[in-house]
Amino acid sequence: MRVLFLPVALPSHYYAMVPLAWALRLAGHEVRVAGRPSLLAAIGTSGLTAVRVSGSEEALPGIREAVEELRQETGKSLSDFGTPEAMPPEVEARFRRLRREALIATTAEMAGDLVGFARAWRPDLVVSDPVMLAGALVAGAADVPLVHHMWGPLPPSAGHWPGCGLPVEEWPASLHALFERYGVPERASYAVATIDPCPPGLGTVPVPRRLGMRHIPYNGPGSTPDWLREPTERPRVCVSWSMSHTATSGGRTYPAAAVAEALRGTGAEVVATVRAGDREGFGPVPEGVRVVEELPLQLVIPSCAAAVNHGGTGTVLTIAACGVPQVLLPLDPVHAVNADWLAAAGAGVRHASRPMEPERIAASVAGMLAGGSWRRAAEAVREQIAAQPGPAEVVRTLEKLAEERRAS
Repeated sequence: MRVLFLPVALPSHYYAMVPLAWALRLAGHEVRVAGRPSLLAAIGTSGLTAVRVSGSEEALPGIREAVEELRQETGKSLSDFGTPEAMPPEVEARFRRLRREALIATTAEMAGDLVGFARAWRPDLVVSDPVMLAGALVAGAADVPLVHHMWGPLPPSAGHWPGCGLPVEEWPASLHALFERYGVPERASYAVATIDPCPPGLGTVPVPRRLGMRHIPYNGPGSTPDWLREPTERPRVCVSWSMSHTATSGGRTYPAAAVAEALRGTGAEVVATVRAGDREGFGPVPEGVRVVEELPLQLVIPSCAAAVNHGGTGTVLTIAACGVPQVLLPLDPVHAVNADWLAAAGAGVRHASRPMEPERIAASVAGMLAGGSWRRAAEAVREQIAAQPGPAEVVRTLEKLAEERRAS
């Protein structure tokens, strides 16, 4: 079987797909991952075969502009609204339209390369990020099943995505023209299944044609540093921040340093993980804080007693899979959804105040370090994640889906 993966050009979204892609390879199937230039390095270091497609070197072309336009029109950033419900309806509709236009423009830019490759390589199955509008286009052009692969809980906005439930009559003219150009029939929904790494009951929105799969933490390549192999004398707390924050907002706010400094008062060993490109934005290193660049979370989190982060899905699920309680500082409404479901499970606490209050964050961490219900709830979430079917089991289901299409 040949399987074509279509991730959004963000490493954090792509990383969620890597365990399934490798499970397919280990089962003897051919796998290709199509990506724009900004994603090729992440595909290569994951050990999978990339197919380069046309597109900007920028990770999310048009999205940053949409965020900036929203800020200019309202005087607020996404993080200022906190939750989707807090956005005025006209503002939410405006941003949704701007974001959709950006994603359609990206799809149109990639369509020629993707459809051409799919028709030449002839995959048996397409696995696509739901936000990747090209998934339906490519699967339709190749006449093969489309499977959506979530990166975390389905956001409440999912029903507004073309190809994921948005009525065809509400599609913009540019998208109608794109599907007509490649002869792909227009439908509200295309996926025959949706792979969901979030355990049932933790997500906030029902997943259509759900196919549960255990979240296997993968946050990129790396090596274990010497200090991480040594036993800790104090409880360790990890502070991490968004991989896509700079791409979507221009890095206007980067509060990790202030949080790390406030945590020194808890008596914990504080480790802050940053991307090399974000190191300058972190600023001076507070005394007693260890700042490490490009250290995958899956290496450091198992040794931690608590974690502080922005609420990004890959980060939240990686930490949850290790049974570690979290303090979450959502940057945008989607992050707020992640923070809310974790808080509802008792495995995390959300700080929504603006401006951020490092002292309150440190107090929450101190409570988690004291033990009690936080660790027990985080362990319960870990067990729910571990109970999900593994990638190898999901591969068998995908094989059946492809076989059914070939036989029809």
